Amino acid sequence: MEKFTLDLPTMYGDHHVLEVRRILLEIPGIQDVYASSAFRAVEITYDPAKVSPETFIAKLDQAGYSGDLLVPVELSTAAVQGNGGKKPYFRHTASYETTRTMV
Repeated sequence: MEKFTLDLPTMYGDHHVLEVRRILLEIPGIQDVYASSAFRAVEITYDPAKVSPETFIAKLDQAGYSGDLLVPVELSTAAVQGNGGKKPYFRHTASYETTRTMV
């Protein structure tokens, strides 16, 4: 048995962990799967005589898990607050002022 670790940026929730495990454990030759949404990584224990890393990477790619996680990036232009447009703000600043936690 061999182990293979793969980063999966799009596996950010526990529902993704369950789906990734289901996809991988259906492949003959994969013995165990440890997936973490916190680390966005999966560790696969497999039999190299029965399956190759290219096979399970292709399966995860087909399911949409091996690509980059696309997140909107804030531009340098400020949004306008609902106070008649007098005070522009950046969205992350407004979130911080509302929640008092880093976003």
